[in-house]
Amino acid sequence: MTNITLDPIHHVLLITPTEIPEADEFLFWAKLFLHQPDITIVEELEGADRHQTRFSYENGTFNINFEHYTDSIWIAPEGTGSQEQLINLSKYLLTSFQ
Repeated sequence: MTNITLDPIHHVLLITPTEIPEADEFLFWAKLFLHQPDITIVEELEGADRHQTRFSYENGTFNINFEHYTDSIWIAPEGTGSQEQLINLSKYLLTSFQ
């Protein structure tokens, strides 16, 4: 089961999957994780130590990040409007995974 936790201090969603994807599998994992009717993938970026998938949800833009040195996965809003949608995104994803 994947846990999704809102961190209101840092304005991010912390994602804790049952099994952390390997670095070279993250972009595929992110596509599966974000495969929801109200989410549209905008861009995929692959770096040496961090991978990122940008996506839109309800007029907001977000990015899901994977830092493979610490096995950390989180979703960050892009801009103030998206930050206000973070709680709604959290509820949407939690409902999707039930």
